[in-house]
Amino acid sequence: MIVALAGSGGPTGRAFESMFQDDALLIYNPSAASIDSTLTTLERLGVDRLRLTVKWSDIAPGAASRTPPGGFDATDPAAYGGGWARYDRIVLLAARHGLAVDFDLTGPGPLWAAAPHPPNAHVAAVYGLSPVAFREFVTAVGRRYSGHFTLRAPGRAPVTLPRVSFWTVWNEPNQPGWLAPQWHQVAGARVPAAPVLYRAYVDAAYVALRATGHGADRFLVGELAPEGCVPGGAGQCFYTSVDQPITPLPFLQALYCLSPGYRPLRAAGATALGCPAGGGRDRFLRAHPGLLRASAFAHHPYSFFVAPSASLPSPFVPLADLGRLERALDRTFAAYGVSRRLPLYLTEYGYETNPPDPTPRGMTLGEQAAYLNQATYLATRDPRVEGLSQFLLVDSPPDPAYPPGDVRRWSTFQTGLEFLGGARKPSFSAYRLPIFIAHPVVPAGSDVGVWAMLRAAPDGGSQSATVQWRGRRGGFRAVAELSAGARGRILSAGVRLPGSGQVRVKWVPRGAAAQFSRAVAVRVGR
Repeated sequence: MIVALAGSGGPTGRAFESMFQDDALLIYNPSAASIDSTLTTLERLGVDRLRLTVKWSDIAPGAASRTPPGGFDATDPAAYGGGWARYDRIVLLAARHGLAVDFDLTGPGPLWAAAPHPPNAHVAAVYGLSPVAFREFVTAVGRRYSGHFTLRAPGRAPVTLPRVSFWTVWNEPNQPGWLAPQWHQVAGARVPAAPVLYRAYVDAAYVALRATGHGADRFLVGELAPEGCVPGGAGQCFYTSVDQPITPLPFLQALYCLSPGYRPLRAAGATALGCPAGGGRDRFLRAHPGLLRASAFAHHPYSFFVAPSASLPSPFVPLADLGRLERALDRTFAAYGVSRRLPLYLTEYGYETNPPDPTPRGMTLGEQAAYLNQATYLATRDPRVEGLSQFLLVDSPPDPAYPPGDVRRWSTFQTGLEFLGGARKPSFSAYRLPIFIAHPVVPAGSDVGVWAMLRAAPDGGSQSATVQWRGRRGGFRAVAELSAGARGRILSAGVRLPGSGQVRVKWVPRGAAAQFSRAVAVRVGR
């Protein structure tokens, strides 16, 4: 259920959404019964919203051709044939389970909408895609999922598709696997290209959604990966110079036509990035309303190798350093005379585990559970964060193109709460009932701050849970009761413990079996 943050350090009543993404299980799964079962699992875990990747190339006809189909009206949903089927199915099933959806409108696109002569085949379907063609595609999506589009088939009762009212634009546009080129040459200098393209895609999506009745919907921009290439420093600099990914803050500055000092670009620096040469604020505002009127900024604050609380060097933006992004957004809007504190949605997050991933990215199973709990705690404590999305329920299989022992075999994501085959990791129950103790070592006679989220608690009515403690001998016993007001799902209080031991939270949903958090070691005194 959507968590109303009360007693957790955030403003009372602020909604916080638990989001989840697993396209393999929810979009590309051929079995409707299996999808329904997965949704039941997610519903019981307390998920509020599904993040669904709407790949342009999956829906567009003739996507592998350089020539669009003859007589094709790309704004008409009926012109796309059966490409919609998997998305129709998931929005209908999600509605039955009471789960909201986020449609992430993104490439790859059809080759007929891409620029010619890509540097290599790997980026052909994300290379210089046409903003005009993207606007036409989003127009078709907006019409189909307006809440008024009815499916009609011989021998079947008509079915009206549910309305989609939450949209994000493009996945990780600062990464060459999703948008290319990242850079290009202008007057002999290397200049960011991806922010210019992405700005055009935001414009296109904003116009298309407003034209199809979605003007009051939630509209998110960003969707940035937290890292990129820092020439001469750390980061992903193993690509060619044209395809090196761009770190979040420079990408943001180029997207909004700003200098590193957050002043509107002028003269040649502006024209190289498709910006008003005179640095005109009003002209930029009129030309790009979606960037300034976005409902929130989406970000992927991964920190694969370290705990969520670990800071990384600027300009990277992992979870621990969200303040960098927030300050950058504030300075960005202030540069255009707009006073806004844009909210954040953390739309992709997770930790890989060993087993099965034997590379350095693989955390222990216990670390994954603990880190996901800490990440939830940190996200709910930030008053600007309105949602956090777990990436994957079930681990991705290793890449079969590479043999065992090759590190590239594990370039896929093993961030699931379950292994392949369905066995649950400790993170499964830890996700359902997170616990976090910020200071697990306290002086004798001091309270221990215990924080927990009853993620799957129903809406309405107060909720309570029991804090249990276990010493070196014996079992767990109750030491405190925590409660939250109506719609409150966050429980937080100082608890006096009998001594060192383990602490966990027990919650008994009405008419269901008790749920337990993971146990956290606490040391009292020296």
